[in-house]
Amino acid sequence: MKKRNLVKNIFLSILLSTSSFLSACSSKEVDDSSLKNTIVFWHTFGQDIQVIMENKISEFEELYEENTGEDIEIKFEYQGGYDEIKDKISRGLAVGNVPTLAVAYPDHVADYLAEETSSLKWVYNLEEFFNDPEIGFGAQEYLNPGLKGVEDFVPSFLGEGSHYIKKGYYSLPLMKSSEILLYNEDLLRLVLTDYDSSISNMEEYMNNISWDEFIDLLRFINKDLNKYGDGLITPLVYDSDANFYIGQSFQRNIPYVSMNNGVGSIDFNNEEAKEMVREIKGYYDEGLLLTKGTNNNEYGSDSFTNMECIFTIGSTGGTGYNDPGQAGFNVGVAKIPSVSEDPALKKYVSQGVTLTIIKNNSYSDEVNDARARIAWQLMKFLTNEQNNIDICLASNGYAPVRESCYTNEEYATYLEESDFMPRVANVVANEINGEYFNYPVFRGTATARDQVGGIITQVLLGQKDIDKAFKDAEDITKISMI
Repeated sequence: MKKRNLVKNIFLSILLSTSSFLSACSSKEVDDSSLKNTIVFWHTFGQDIQVIMENKISEFEELYEENTGEDIEIKFEYQGGYDEIKDKISRGLAVGNVPTLAVAYPDHVADYLAEETSSLKWVYNLEEFFNDPEIGFGAQEYLNPGLKGVEDFVPSFLGEGSHYIKKGYYSLPLMKSSEILLYNEDLLRLVLTDYDSSISNMEEYMNNISWDEFIDLLRFINKDLNKYGDGLITPLVYDSDANFYIGQSFQRNIPYVSMNNGVGSIDFNNEEAKEMVREIKGYYDEGLLLTKGTNNNEYGSDSFTNMECIFTIGSTGGTGYNDPGQAGFNVGVAKIPSVSEDPALKKYVSQGVTLTIIKNNSYSDEVNDARARIAWQLMKFLTNEQNNIDICLASNGYAPVRESCYTNEEYATYLEESDFMPRVANVVANEINGEYFNYPVFRGTATARDQVGGIITQVLLGQKDIDKAFKDAEDITKISMI
């Protein structure tokens, strides 16, 4: 009996020791301090932006070591598109398979925030770094020449990072895009000769045309479409069904989504919105326009460069794809005609690259906080005036996020150039001129965006009637909020 008790006691001691070790591991009491200078940065960038970003990151690593004496490593890792990176992070939060720094849409950051509990936090409040005496905007001039702070960011770009259910800033813009109207100048000149020969300045006319006037112009073109081009299939192709819906909804002051006292609300299922879609359906039935969802899921740039349309509306982040190249026609650039002349409503979609800092629950608070501070300093470095210009000039049409970038001699000279991409940037800088709208973001807004885009596609193609399309979209969105 004594021998059996001895064996039993030895077994229990081993079991308790093992349990204690596992408990220590789960409580993050193991020494992981050697990991605090390694930053994983997940991104979605194509080759051109990736190259300039890699160069800037290498420069940052060198500057950091020169000025702090610490050797750091930034692991810059491509993860696919925005949806792929969002899915990977959402799946990885609970198991500790997430980066420190990530590219994200604000809608996606809202989903990460929605996963937080009283004891588990996933997203860092960047506002805590803004005025930090050691690493804030007012410190480390070698990373932020001129020590320009948040006041130097384009207000609507910066404000996007604070429209969450929690007070603070949980994302910071890196480079932004909007939507613009591109047109075939050669074909439009023929059109305007017939439409109104008194129009002497096509560029000025197109930058000041209202939405109703634009629709009238599309109707005129569509009456004799083949007169202006043998290959024309429609006057206008709109790249994004979702942006079409959301932009029109905002300019018409129609409820879409809202947030009250930190609680999100899905508001798009209403009679005004249905009437708006009914109107757009009428344009489609007349043959005035196609959208990506009704054009075999092809971007408008394909139709535009193939001379299948005279106008296309799409993201400035991809305007390079609309360069006709060997087709040899001249391209005009204008802001999108507005439905409203009310300055409070005459605003445009804001898109583009946003960065967020995430906590990895596999590591101790000490390691996470150390990594977050390095990630923040990298963000500050990438968004300083000169770096932000360099990155945007290497992109396919993205705009800088700081006010000082637009008065910088290098960028101001670029805006004066007559090439296609500088003219696009000039319209963004001087015609749209910071007039962007932002909606609040919370769990469900990413789905809402997809669903209202689906309403446009489904109703225009006749796949669903308006009432069913709105009801289904609302139901799916509300389920995603749970």
